[in-house]
Amino acid sequence: MKTKQILIVFATIVVLSIVSSQTVAASQTVGKKGTPPGLEKTPGAVAAQKAVDKEAGVVGNQHGKHENYKGTITAVDTGSITLALKDGTSITATITAETRIRISKLKEATVGELNAGMTVMVQAIRGQDESLTARKVIVVPGKPTKTHRVGTVTDYVEGVSITIQAKDELLYTFLLTEETKILPVERLDQLKIGARVTVIAPRDVSTLDQTATGIVVHPPVVEE
Repeated sequence: MKTKQILIVFATIVVLSIVSSQTVAASQTVGKKGTPPGLEKTPGAVAAQKAVDKEAGVVGNQHGKHENYKGTITAVDTGSITLALKDGTSITATITAETRIRISKLKEATVGELNAGMTVMVQAIRGQDESLTARKVIVVPGKPTKTHRVGTVTDYVEGVSITIQAKDELLYTFLLTEETKILPVERLDQLKIGARVTVIAPRDVSTLDQTATGIVVHPPVVEE
């Protein structure tokens, strides 16, 4: 009877040893980083990924780690964008055909819609030579600020635009729409070059365009 019990215990130990060996072998197959069998990165796969990254400008950054910057555009063209950051420094990132431009209200924005003065977020990748390549440029919409400009009309195209010369002797151009109100209505015919007006225009910081919501025509100056 004792011999039978000893044999049962021995058999149990052997079975546990086999199961334990299989578990260890499986864990070794998975690898230290948890890569499932069949998905190990072969030398060929690594080389192919490096080639793709190099083509995309991700040289020296195999993991594609992004760097995000928020600032004001100080210069921009089809090849690069420069931002002034809040801490007083600046960064310049290369713009490529793969760079995506995002501006609210525009389905397909291009670099041509970017202007100095806009606040943007730039998502970039740093290369081995420390240069930055922009992957995304996102215009940060801001609350429109209302502008009142008083000046003399120097150019006026009904329903299109109006340009005035203000007290600072600078010229300001505003877009006109069907919604632009001209007040008072009895001076509508007086809105022309030489007239003195006040232009009311909330500025959309995402586009830098100034569209007049209202134009107040001042009474003509009566010379004594």
